[in-house]
Amino acid sequence: MQSLAQKHAVCFNSVQPRITTQTRTLTCHCKAAAGKGPQATRREALLLGISAAAAAPALLPLPAQAGFRKELKKKKVPLEDYTLSEVDGLRFYDKEEGRGKQIKAGDKVVVHFDCKFKGIDAVSSRYARTLGGNRTVAEPFEFTVGESINVTTKMAGDTAGGLFAGGSGPKPPPALSTAVIGMKPGGRRTVYIDKPELGYVKGNQEIPAGAAFDLEVEVLSVL
Repeated sequence: MQSLAQKHAVCFNSVQPRITTQTRTLTCHCKAAAGKGPQATRREALLLGISAAAAAPALLPLPAQAGFRKELKKKKVPLEDYTLSEVDGLRFYDKEEGRGKQIKAGDKVVVHFDCKFKGIDAVSSRYARTLGGNRTVAEPFEFTVGESINVTTKMAGDTAGGLFAGGSGPKPPPALSTAVIGMKPGGRRTVYIDKPELGYVKGNQEIPAGAAFDLEVEVLSVL
């Protein structure tokens, strides 16, 4: 005895079957029934309708997945499109210009920074401190443009009501001191650090000693 799926197999692979109500039986007018006129009971017809409804989404065209992924994965800007800085000789690319006056040496600024090595966010002010339960919190970095970068060590209890696990925050590279020159509040810039003395000579986290990496900076405010 053929199953319902076998009787109407063509329906599920082509178009949704049309069911016609008669006195006591329901006749399927699909290709599988052509020439044979198989009749289905009300129970079979109900099951057939449910099966067809379940199969219908599979017949719809799939969304443009490739285009969706392309939006999610931003294309990396080639180094030849970067600008050579006259201040430190590093190459940079402005992702967002920002608004207001340009930052100059001597200005005190507050920024977020991320040091990325081979796609890994190795050192970041956005995950600066660890709270209880392995939670992390951002801690913007404040410094004077053009001066040596100094990281002040904050022990547990200094901030956030004593919730921090302790230890110093992330150490920015020396290049950060001049990387923001010419930027504006709200601006975002990527700097390619390929000079060991302006990066991490001894390495830091996943960044090997003297390795090149991307420094991403966002200017939050100018004090």
